[in-house]
Amino acid sequence: MNSTMNLAGEHPLSRRVSIMIGCLALLTALAALWPVYRAFLSIEIDTNEGWNAYYADAAMGRMPLYPSAHQLIANNYPPLSFYIVGGLGKLIGDPVLAGRLLSLAAVLVIAWGVFRAVRLLGGDGISAGIGGLFFGATMCRFFTGYVGMDDPHLLAQAVMTIGFVIFLQARSKDSGYALPILLMVAAGFIKHNIVVMPLTAMIWLGINRPRQMVKSALLAAFAIVLGFALCYLAFGPDFFSNLRSPRAYMLKHALGAIGHLQWIAVGLVAWIYVGITRRADPNIRFCNLLNTLGLVMFFVQKTGDGVAYNAQFELVFGVSIATGLAFAHAPVLPLARRWSPDKLQFILLLAICLRLVASARLEPVKLLMDPDFHAEITAREAAMSATVARLKNTPGDATCFNTLANYRSGKPFIVDPFYTHQQILAGHLPADAIAQLIAAGKLTVVEADPLLHW
Repeated sequence: MNSTMNLAGEHPLSRRVSIMIGCLALLTALAALWPVYRAFLSIEIDTNEGWNAYYADAAMGRMPLYPSAHQLIANNYPPLSFYIVGGLGKLIGDPVLAGRLLSLAAVLVIAWGVFRAVRLLGGDGISAGIGGLFFGATMCRFFTGYVGMDDPHLLAQAVMTIGFVIFLQARSKDSGYALPILLMVAAGFIKHNIVVMPLTAMIWLGINRPRQMVKSALLAAFAIVLGFALCYLAFGPDFFSNLRSPRAYMLKHALGAIGHLQWIAVGLVAWIYVGITRRADPNIRFCNLLNTLGLVMFFVQKTGDGVAYNAQFELVFGVSIATGLAFAHAPVLPLARRWSPDKLQFILLLAICLRLVASARLEPVKLLMDPDFHAEITAREAAMSATVARLKNTPGDATCFNTLANYRSGKPFIVDPFYTHQQILAGHLPADAIAQLIAAGKLTVVEADPLLHW
């Protein structure tokens, strides 16, 4: 189990490797600047924000958490996130800000999880830190639509990551599997499509500890059934009808997502090389299982209509672990016969840093150096305020199909455009379902300011 411990530490870090580690840390901090700053702005980061805020309020009693079938809205998420965000929102006075802060905290927790996973899989502290930095920098640089956005995915992944790390600890001593299994089930009741980590755990147990896998599977099944039973008692049959909301699936969505792998390309290449050349190491085989499942589930989930970048986040997690292990294994790689471990580590870090720099997303730099960017922020906040005011001044039920503006205006949540579109595609609603409401005078559509959405 400890055959690869301190592989990186056996060779003192050279000055150039130390400089590159400092550059990676600096780029990570710079990338994080924008999502942290933006979390406190009165702008819409994504249309999911208002949607999540409505249901966070619903968990606090404002409306049913799972709407009835005749409505043009639905909640296809499990309930726990709405109680967590709603509860924190009541404390600080705003569920949107609560969700954003939890998202930012979740990135830190997952980065810590990468660090701990690398350590438990044989890496030293330096290689583990590089894995954690790779995750944080990648998320804050390329996935700013989710980092610091009011959405439960990262919160759920953070809880899942804690369970996964505890599973790795249980694996190292071959005992104590119950707690991580229950934590991973709990994460599933925050967001239900984070499946790579629990699948990895179960498959590894099935291969190496079959009897323990049976026990763990029975425990997980019991916890899931109990959770669903409690949801049925709390919400009735509407819980299941909401969770089964229709969604179109198309292979072309998955094929079009191949380009999304560019953001983790350096880590992917490092994983593939180390995963093949060091596959005799049981820790590397475990990492290979994690990332193979991560790739498969990324493409499977991307077939769904409307599935965003979050389908990739477990793969980012696994590749970050692999990146840390690649740094740790540099002294024993076949390439080390031609180039020194120091050179291999330097090349890996240089490639990571160059990929982070090679992006058209310049918000962190603009935030520090461009007065016009601050003027644009002010204009966008004013656009949100103006749209909210127009909605407030519109009598009766109104929408601008911008859920955060709707939420801020205090208007009830009546139409979910995505859900309605999926219902139309499934043949459950007429194509003019929304137009009928407008024609009947039951709904007014207010034009949103084009600057409103970031």
